[in-house]
Amino acid sequence: MSSRALRKAQREKEEQDRLRKLEEEEQEEEEDEEDDEVAPARPTKSAFAILEMDDDGDEDDEEPTEEQKPEDEAEEDEDHDTDEPVAPIQKSAPKRKKKKKTKGGPKVAAETNKKEDSVDDIDEALKSLSTKDAAAAASNPAAGLNSKSAEVCKLLAVDTQHLHMQNEMRRLFGRAALDANDDDDQPGGGRRRARGQQQQGLAAALGRRGGPQGGRGAGLGSLGLRRNIFIQGKEEWPVGTSGGLGMEIVEKREDGTVEYRFVHNSGYQGVQGQFETCVASMDPQRMVQLLQYNPYHISTLLQVSEIAKQERDHSTSGDLLERALFSFGRAVHSTFANNLGQGKARLDFRRPENREFWLAANRYIANLSMRATWRTVYEWAKLLLALDPEGDPYRMSLVIDTYALRARQSQQLVDLSTSETFTSLWKQLPNIQLSRGLAYVQAGNASKGKQTLYTAISRYPYVVARLFQDLNLDPPPSIWGKSPRTDWEKLHTELYTSRARDIWNTPEATNLLVEIASAVSSEVADPALLDRAIGPDEGRHVLLTDKPELIALLPRSITSKITSSSDPLPPDDNLPSYTVSAQSAQPIRGAGRTGTPGDNLRELQGLYGFFAELFPWFNPQAGEEAERPPEMNEAEIERRIAESGVSEEMIVQRTQRMMELQHALIGTVHEEATGHEEVEAEEEE
Repeated sequence: MSSRALRKAQREKEEQDRLRKLEEEEQEEEEDEEDDEVAPARPTKSAFAILEMDDDGDEDDEEPTEEQKPEDEAEEDEDHDTDEPVAPIQKSAPKRKKKKKTKGGPKVAAETNKKEDSVDDIDEALKSLSTKDAAAAASNPAAGLNSKSAEVCKLLAVDTQHLHMQNEMRRLFGRAALDANDDDDQPGGGRRRARGQQQQGLAAALGRRGGPQGGRGAGLGSLGLRRNIFIQGKEEWPVGTSGGLGMEIVEKREDGTVEYRFVHNSGYQGVQGQFETCVASMDPQRMVQLLQYNPYHISTLLQVSEIAKQERDHSTSGDLLERALFSFGRAVHSTFANNLGQGKARLDFRRPENREFWLAANRYIANLSMRATWRTVYEWAKLLLALDPEGDPYRMSLVIDTYALRARQSQQLVDLSTSETFTSLWKQLPNIQLSRGLAYVQAGNASKGKQTLYTAISRYPYVVARLFQDLNLDPPPSIWGKSPRTDWEKLHTELYTSRARDIWNTPEATNLLVEIASAVSSEVADPALLDRAIGPDEGRHVLLTDKPELIALLPRSITSKITSSSDPLPPDDNLPSYTVSAQSAQPIRGAGRTGTPGDNLRELQGLYGFFAELFPWFNPQAGEEAERPPEMNEAEIERRIAESGVSEEMIVQRTQRMMELQHALIGTVHEEATGHEEVEAEEEE
């Protein structure tokens, strides 16, 4: 016999045994109730029919309709379709199902009916209570706030799988591409070799050096390579702990969100003081030395990453940013990942320790954008928006729309921009309104997309006019000659067109843009001027673009507040947990004695390079007879300072420091010359 026939025979045997037991139980019940009532005659049924009756005993006592019977019989025929014939099921006239009888006679039956009545009363009470709760929620603003917060949390829930670039690379190119990329990152691989003493220091900072903390020159072990919610560790990274970086819960709020904060212990605060000393010295080599002995110190990693980016070593810069985020991932609270996945994790931007995470993530997003891993970029942008949805200190709202479209997350962009919370926050942003129209079309709702795009073009014709110019298209009369009227409009126009140019530069998108722009009436009155000033949040966003043409659009009220690239434009209501000063910091372990002529000379050369880059005519080695350049005037100096984003206070401080170093070196030379003269005089005597 085949295995199928054996299974069928076994199944029939089990059904016959069960049928026999059911018949015995029914006979016992009939004998117990023989004095009270006469059981109706039961028609002969097949085993399958009786089993079906037994299964229906727990369901409602409703009479099956004629429409339900053929469907049930059809399902039964499909379930018992075998090679051997099955006895046909005898059909009986429709009748009400008999309730399962309990032993004990009428007394037990009465108790059962009483229990059923009580259950019905409970159901009615619960239904009435839920109705009252709904009415109370409608009249209570707090209940509405909780539902509003729940909607935001649902929209901003972060999938940590999409935070890892390797997962997207694997989906796009397969595992073989990742293996080849890993080989290029190894020493001697395809990475561009560093040049000069400074870049050799950067390469050493990335090498397998543990310093006093790790030793043995080995890379990260299995403990360091375990799962990290932000960045997966690499074997070639140096051994080292987080150095005292941690996270704790600040508050569990009524709306269900949880506020966290990063914390620094006393050891980490000491390293932070050393970092401030290195910043004051303006010597990149000292910063690299600090990183070698503290390979996972966040501020140092971010600063050395900027040094590498200035040298156009984007691979090294990105690797250092990944190491910083990896260190953050090792320090997070045990509940942070779960709440982040539900969109409930929050950070307070006023705390400097938290601002370092925002800065590291923003720079990492820029580095990922060069690799075109847009799904990962979008998830990181959504993460930063989720940490402070209403505050949005780095204005992710100015770029999340283009990230969503590039990542093919059009429906998510539609859901975000049409939610109650973000509708009120983003209603004046031209980039959101224009991109939402295209997102509707890509999501399959073309009519709604065209209507939304029509409204957006009517409200922001100057943005579309500039977009037509960048796409080399002839603008229709409705938008021809439109231009921004305020600094705010000009900044938002430049930001959007520089990022969305490629998104609209496809045949489908271009045809849609031309069609809707041509339909807009040229008689539509220009919208009223918005009395909006460029705020510090937008200033931080622009500074991180590293584009001089955009930075030049920032007002002096913002650029004058720039003091450090490690903490651009801190908020006015800053909440520092501790105070760090460069003077109180301990000397860097392994570094040479500070204040030596060699250190002073290197620091002075760094200042010369800073001023030479800022002012091309700066030449401290030229004599007084050198001809003064004609462009060296006050207006040109102010223009260059504004474009650089460097504050006047910083320039004054560095000028004073340069003069101090020059006097110190002159004094050293004078002392050496005096010493030589005394030695020569003694020799002559």
